[in-house]
Amino acid sequence: MQISVSLLLCFLSIFSPIQGFAPSPAPGPEPSFKSAQGFNFPPSPESSADSPAPAPVTVEEGSEKSGGVVPSGPVAEPEDDARSETLNLKWCTVREEFDECQDFVSALDQSDDYTWKCVKRDTAQECLESIRKGEADMINVEAGLAYTAFLNYSMKAIANEVYCGHAQSYDAVAVVNRKACLDNEGLGLMGFKGHKSCNGGYSTATGWNYPINHIKESSIFDLKQMNDREISSGFFADVCAPSEFEGVNVGGMCSGCGNENGSCHLSSLYYSGHSGAFRCLVEEMGDIAFVRGDTALLYSMEGPHNQSWSTKSIRDFMYLCPQGGCREINGYPGSCTFGTVPANVIMASNSIPSTKRLFILQTLTNATRLNDALYAGKNGASYLLSPSTQELVAVKKLTRSYLGKSASISQSIQEVNKTQANPSTQNAESAIASSYSCLHNMAVITFILVLTELILHL
Repeated sequence: MQISVSLLLCFLSIFSPIQGFAPSPAPGPEPSFKSAQGFNFPPSPESSADSPAPAPVTVEEGSEKSGGVVPSGPVAEPEDDARSETLNLKWCTVREEFDECQDFVSALDQSDDYTWKCVKRDTAQECLESIRKGEADMINVEAGLAYTAFLNYSMKAIANEVYCGHAQSYDAVAVVNRKACLDNEGLGLMGFKGHKSCNGGYSTATGWNYPINHIKESSIFDLKQMNDREISSGFFADVCAPSEFEGVNVGGMCSGCGNENGSCHLSSLYYSGHSGAFRCLVEEMGDIAFVRGDTALLYSMEGPHNQSWSTKSIRDFMYLCPQGGCREINGYPGSCTFGTVPANVIMASNSIPSTKRLFILQTLTNATRLNDALYAGKNGASYLLSPSTQELVAVKKLTRSYLGKSASISQSIQEVNKTQANPSTQNAESAIASSYSCLHNMAVITFILVLTELILHL
């Protein structure tokens, strides 16, 4: 009897720590620099090994901040000290843009203090990194990439393109084959579920963010648990969306114009940009192209910038209205759009010296010089500036304000991707709790069995 009681007490002392066992909390994410939380606008996406680390925080004129550190006082921009030496203004270009840049800057007046140079890189990502490292000064990009440059590379908008009628924005539209419209009078974007898309570029405003956001907000589909890539691949049978970035979840989607496994290759770049998306449609690699309102007019057989692949007439295509119906292509789609996109913008580092920035603006906003430079360009499918550009003007707004609705849509897409990443942490916590519960139950059952055995031997 004494031995049995002793065994019982020993057993209880062994399991008492288990009875009070509590699971350790799931490890939280390591602290990371947040590049866009100091300006009370959209939060920066969590940094990862696949996305470039934000540059040191600096402040734009007008107290614009792209980082989370709020300076205690005004930040003075560094000035160039060595004024006796001629300094280079380096315009970063992507692939074929370099040749036009050479012609473009040769038509610009050179200064005793500054000389224009062109820097060539293989992707826009490499250009943004070069600007952050000081190897280049500026780049011209569309609104989607401008938001990325602002959010992740501490860059600001300094000048924007102006189009016909002094327009400083353009329409984001969908272009489809006329036959598709004639076969279905009320055809809308939802009618292209299961078809092939030509997007022009991953994370671009017109080619990706606007149409994906439209699909996401449609009440027809439950997309709460899907990121942008899953939304696209779930809606379209094949996608052609090359990317200017490399890495997990930022690379392109090229099931419609890439390798057999859907990854992009060098030839996929033929279908990048607005002209590339329209080429994808012309060559029947896709059924719908997401482009700007004047793309089909510029690159069709009759267009002023037609290419060797421009084998179809403008009459072969129509605008597709997102909510239903089609409209003739005339450059003015009216309400038959996904919305307006702010004009392409020249981005520079937040830390660019004010004297250099002012010289850039004085040169590029000079109408005579710019017109000479524009006409010096070649008739290519890839342009340093958009082919519809009439002039450049200085951006007088803060970058986030200039990007407006486009930035809000970009933020919405990023939030979808961020939400998709959170369940992994929740699953980890659930697994730990489940493990604890299982261990506790096993201890209780074992205790009851041993206690019963002891009582039977009393």
